[in-house]
Amino acid sequence: MIPILSQYWFSDRYFGGPFENYNQPYPSGGWAWISNSRGSRATLSWNRPDNETIIDFAAVLANPFVTSAVDGLLTGGVSRTGPIQAQGVFWPNVPYYGQGPGRHNAGDLLVRVYIPIHISTPRYCTDADGTVSYWLVFYLDGSGMLHGYVDGWSYEYDGGGPFCTDEIDDGLDQAVLAGIGTIQNLVDTAVARLAGAAYSTLYYLPGSGSKATGGRNENANTDVALVLLP
Repeated sequence: MIPILSQYWFSDRYFGGPFENYNQPYPSGGWAWISNSRGSRATLSWNRPDNETIIDFAAVLANPFVTSAVDGLLTGGVSRTGPIQAQGVFWPNVPYYGQGPGRHNAGDLLVRVYIPIHISTPRYCTDADGTVSYWLVFYLDGSGMLHGYVDGWSYEYDGGGPFCTDEIDDGLDQAVLAGIGTIQNLVDTAVARLAGAAYSTLYYLPGSGSKATGGRNENANTDVALVLLP
């Protein structure tokens, strides 16, 4: 067994924005150390066993099965303008936190799956650009089975003035809410592929969750990894 010591240095904030990662394998029963003379706003150190199951959200969301299903949700002049991405967001920073702060623990991480969009409008309004987000929760039940569900949704955009913002809001309210079933089906399909095993631990790592030896630069705002241990 070859465990790995992973170190993450965040230049913006903890579990957010660009970060540098370094992975150092070491023999079972041995030890490892990593040093970095460059400054950072926050750091995370994680000792990782070699029996992790890693779900890299960027890789999952790039699957044509997923992108085609998501594109089918975008109608009425709304189109996707880039890759579907994901990030881990602590519950107090989720947009609808104020509607029920006790719904999750403050330290709980939700997975934000977000879609960059462009909204075409009539000529008397400016077009709009923004993102549609679905907020996912994953957990292990008492038997160690993985579950996931859509906890909520949100959107944000710029543009649509001077007369079209109400119409845009109405259209997005209906379309994003109607899309929950599709997103839940995608979550169920992904979880079903892991249903044959029971797990003891679930945690998240920023970026891809790569275990490749050495250093790399990634961005926690555009990818997150869900990790399971038997």
